[in-house]
Amino acid sequence: MTRVELMAPAGSPEALKAAVNNGADAVYLGGKQFNAREGAANFSRDELRDAVAYAHECDVRVYVTVNTLLSDWELAEAVDYLYFLGENRVDGIIVQDLGLANLSRNIMPELPLIGSTQMTVTNAAGAEYLARLGFKRVVLGRELSLRDIKAISSKVGIELEVFVHGALCFSYSGQCLFSSMVGGRSGNRGRCAQPCRLAYTLVDEKGRALEEKPEHLLSTRDLYTLDRIPELIAAGVKAFKIEGRMRRPEYVAVVTRAYRRVIDRFYNNPEDFQVFTEEEREVAQIFNRDFTPGYLDGNPGAELMSYGRPSNRGLYLGRVERRQNDGFQVHLEAPLSRGDGLEVWVSKGGHQGLVVHHIRQGEREVDSAPAGATVTLKLPPATRPGDRIFKTSDALLLQEVRRTFTTIPEERRLPLTMKVYAREGEPLKLEIIDPGGNRAEAQTSRAAEAAERHPLNEAVLAEHLGRLGNTPYRLGHLIVELEGRLMVPLSELNRIRREAIEKLRQMRLEAWPRRVPPEEEFRKRLLELRQPPQAADGERTGRRRQEPPRLAVAVGDPEGARAALAAGAERVYLAGEIWRGHGVPGGNLLRDLIEEAKIKGATLVPALPRIWHETEVAGVGRRLEELVDAGADLILVGNFGGIELLRKYGLAGWGDYPLNAFNGWSLQALAEAGLKGVTLSPEVNREQLRRLVSPLPLELIVHGALPLMISAHCVLGARLGGQRPGRKCTAPCLKGRYGLKDRLGLVFPIATDDKCRFYLYNVKEINLLKHLEDISSLGFHWVRVEATEKPAGYIRRVTSLYRTALDLVARGEGREALAELSLEAEKMAPGGITRGHYFRGVL
Repeated sequence: MTRVELMAPAGSPEALKAAVNNGADAVYLGGKQFNAREGAANFSRDELRDAVAYAHECDVRVYVTVNTLLSDWELAEAVDYLYFLGENRVDGIIVQDLGLANLSRNIMPELPLIGSTQMTVTNAAGAEYLARLGFKRVVLGRELSLRDIKAISSKVGIELEVFVHGALCFSYSGQCLFSSMVGGRSGNRGRCAQPCRLAYTLVDEKGRALEEKPEHLLSTRDLYTLDRIPELIAAGVKAFKIEGRMRRPEYVAVVTRAYRRVIDRFYNNPEDFQVFTEEEREVAQIFNRDFTPGYLDGNPGAELMSYGRPSNRGLYLGRVERRQNDGFQVHLEAPLSRGDGLEVWVSKGGHQGLVVHHIRQGEREVDSAPAGATVTLKLPPATRPGDRIFKTSDALLLQEVRRTFTTIPEERRLPLTMKVYAREGEPLKLEIIDPGGNRAEAQTSRAAEAAERHPLNEAVLAEHLGRLGNTPYRLGHLIVELEGRLMVPLSELNRIRREAIEKLRQMRLEAWPRRVPPEEEFRKRLLELRQPPQAADGERTGRRRQEPPRLAVAVGDPEGARAALAAGAERVYLAGEIWRGHGVPGGNLLRDLIEEAKIKGATLVPALPRIWHETEVAGVGRRLEELVDAGADLILVGNFGGIELLRKYGLAGWGDYPLNAFNGWSLQALAEAGLKGVTLSPEVNREQLRRLVSPLPLELIVHGALPLMISAHCVLGARLGGQRPGRKCTAPCLKGRYGLKDRLGLVFPIATDDKCRFYLYNVKEINLLKHLEDISSLGFHWVRVEATEKPAGYIRRVTSLYRTALDLVARGEGREALAELSLEAEKMAPGGITRGHYFRGVL
């Protein structure tokens, strides 16, 4: 049986040792750049070499995250970095950027690629797309149920990896623009500021608060699946991933150890599988925001969320019972020791922390007390009877696990067989054999002599040859073949032990393959690919240079489509989602819209859903056939599964901005996939746009409020609709419009679709109308107004403003007129306007 791989996070060298020494089969880590956890300590190149050697000597694989979006001028350095990683024998690269993957495939096809969860793969077609690109494995979206995972596994050959423990993103990973658009720190570039962990107030369309106080409405609990290991293995998962590169080494040690023990217990005795209470307690103690199985059983509603606080809550210790002299009496629900950290949830004053220095049990001062004991503790002055106490750190647990990243536990060391051969007048020979069959030899520099007093024996040899220090080895079996009573200097025994161990170490490290071609061949391939991707229409950039861009408008319903067409849109994108409260635009209606567009010299381009799970694939297939029957000859696609479906159906597609096209090589990959054009990522700035080389026609979003988040969790259903597992939502989304108000008073609009997915829109609207002359000089084929959530009246007015503006640009008429039109558009944005990332870009 091929066992599932347990992969642990390593945000620092100490965390790496914690993972390796507590049973990880693999670790994942990042360098000092190009990784989605820029806030972790991460690894320099020298540290990375040492990390790979440390892990490989212990038979642990190393995967390196190079999983941010990359600008064109970063790609050369990133490819060089990939070569360094492959040369140093890393076992795979976790990537998000399609351009980097495209380059790697062309230059270093030997280097295994793993599709990051940032690629938002939620269906089998998306996994198949990556498999065709040469990916070895894909990390599935964390929103999938066991049923989804099993359905994907049954259809694809690519390895599937899933997160099993740790922090959850509220939004589908790779689809969150919240930190980016609001604060300029892009999650897709590794610098997420985590606005999801802040407090918000749910309000109605008039801004009235629907709840008493702000809460952490976007802050999820932590994923926990210790008890779900058998089901995940049965679903076809090949790798279990623990989240936590920002966590301290103690966290990595405790969680890795727990999952190692539970996985091994399942394989050793699947019929009697269980998780021990101590394992559950230790994992909860080291860090938790409350636990959730995530979406494994379907949508958990409110039980996904940690509304009260976004940080560690520890273990419940008990309630304050009464004052006792200078302390408070507490009946313990968990063990307590000196040095433990506590937090008292006082009635007035929030959560107050302390370290336990004194524990009194009866009349005695004690070092520790078990669960069930009643003790007296010194607590903050604001403490009152009835207040709850949580243990946020366990001194004994921390002391125990810290040993594991300074000293390798005996049970984790590899047993070696050592053979000793000696006869008088010849050097003593030592042979060491590891469990994989590697053999290393060494011999003394002088011959063995006849012993007068203290001959060598098995006990002496075992003592000196077994001194393996803090290496990953232990003496497992000793075979001694001595002819007569012999002696050699003990210093020689120690020397040949060290020599043989070093030879074995080098042999074991050399056994891990280099994943790249020779450097000369690498440089040759790189030189051949230095030229930019071939441009569309024979032009260097693939973009129109002689005329202004054409106008596209994205809408959410047929009424919006008609409004856009009437106001002069030359292309209208009709959303693939069915918004709550709107009907499904069926075949006849679609056919009529397509014909209306043609009559006006325009094109209606229907979209596939931005997100779908494998359990929804039949409906997506039917929808695609309906679009074709209605006469659609171009389809908008926003995920890799959509690209793969269009390829299978032989249909033309236009890539939407959720594909995160960020550089010329990603555009080349999408061109090779058969797309006819691409809407660029809204995180690309002007300088990138100016230098971008494309084999495809391009489109730039110039107006509208973008969805900052798309989530499988609906805040409205959870807070207003009573949504719980097994309890149907009362659909408050059909009764009005809502928003989330932040601490600054800004209200972010909410929308939902018929799959109960939740969309949080930016309060500010992008408005680049007065910069259309500048944008036109960049040579785009299309500019786009994003109005998916807007009513028909708004769409008609804004489309008309941009139609007029583009006509002015075509006639070469003045900036003053554009500025006036821009002011008109601003009046329609009550939350204010933004230039997006056109000028500032993202960090």
